[in-house]
Amino acid sequence: MNLISSKTLLTAALCLGTSPFVAQAQSGDVEALRAELKALRTEVAELRAKQESDQKKTYEEVYKDAQERAGAGSTQMLAGISDKGKIFFRSADDSFTANLSGQIQFRYIWNSLSNSAGARDDLSGFQMRRAKLGISGKMYKDWGYKFVLATNRGTGPGGGNTFSEDVYITYKFDDNWSLLAGTNKLPFARQEIISSTRQVGVDRGLVTEFFTLNRSDQFAVNYKTDDIRATLALSDGANADFTGFGAAGSNDLAVTGRADWMAIGDDWDNSKHEFGGVDSDALFFGGAVHYETSPVTSGPVVAWTGDVLYKTGDLGLTAAVFGHHSETGAGVDYDQFGVYTQGDYKITSNKDIFARWEYIDDDDAAGTGADPLQAVTVGLNHHFNKHLKLTTDVIWIYDGDNQSTGGSSINGGELSSGLGLSSTGFGGGSGHGDQVAFRLQLQLLF
Repeated sequence: MNLISSKTLLTAALCLGTSPFVAQAQSGDVEALRAELKALRTEVAELRAKQESDQKKTYEEVYKDAQERAGAGSTQMLAGISDKGKIFFRSADDSFTANLSGQIQFRYIWNSLSNSAGARDDLSGFQMRRAKLGISGKMYKDWGYKFVLATNRGTGPGGGNTFSEDVYITYKFDDNWSLLAGTNKLPFARQEIISSTRQVGVDRGLVTEFFTLNRSDQFAVNYKTDDIRATLALSDGANADFTGFGAAGSNDLAVTGRADWMAIGDDWDNSKHEFGGVDSDALFFGGAVHYETSPVTSGPVVAWTGDVLYKTGDLGLTAAVFGHHSETGAGVDYDQFGVYTQGDYKITSNKDIFARWEYIDDDDAAGTGADPLQAVTVGLNHHFNKHLKLTTDVIWIYDGDNQSTGGSSINGGELSSGLGLSSTGFGGGSGHGDQVAFRLQLQLLF
């Protein structure tokens, strides 16, 4: 008996069971009808179960056929959003992963330069400081990769053009040793190593901008234990990313080494930003040395740095010192020095305030008359969530000259349009005097 006829018979029986005729039937006939109804219910339940089983079997056969048609070498791919809010793709066996990430930093800047050589003493405007899209992950268990595209912040035809920023391959030998090959930041200044997504200010400080080595094409060997991190990099030198073989700016030899020690604490993530707000105290010491020889200078370039980062409760404190020695083709030697100190305090669950003091001695070996520079920065962060942050700060350069000594810096100068500052004056000449910049930035991460 099929399912349709069973339902028809059951309906008819129920109708008979409620008719006046059945109400007058003898009790024996009623019991017979009840038994038949019970049997019909049982048969209907069995037919439903068989139907569901047949449907499941058909689905499994179709799925298996699709897998076989896809090819014996195919594997299931999983996708989703991690608990950190990152978009990911990975194979079912986790042998291949791809994590997507993005960053947008949009700013308003107002700058006032006293004693400007130009026709005006203040400027204001908007800037797309950073717009990045990256993909990173691993393959074949021990191999990893990262590729980041960014946009040029400059003006004119080059403004907004896309370029490759970080491109490298990694290999993990074991839990302690790994290798990096490609273009990445050199392991030098702590504030430069900390991602631009996790800065307490709108941007990094003047001292870091002056002494940083930026990115370079390199091979780097990394070593780590529970409380030690160390990196040794062989590269084309400071600011030598994506240099062609034998190209200008490519050095004969460049070696950079950095080591970090976690003296207190058990979480290295606390070293990846300078914000306060930790459950337990954390203390980190770090230092680095850089050496390079260049065909365009008469002698070697040596740079060094040392830093400390301490966090307790809602307070985060950090300080760093820098030194740089270089010899130019004109026989002029530079011995430069810089230092900054910084503090951040978490005033509510989603707000923090910070202050930074900086000092740079350009050495003035070129005889330009430049005096050492001093600056202070204060600001406030409002974290809407882990993806969205609003930062506002004010930089005041209150002592010294608003210029570097003609390119003597390993990075070309401390004042950059990327920081919202000017080293040449708004009219094209040199600006000597106080400089104030107000910056407001909205950051989105995904």
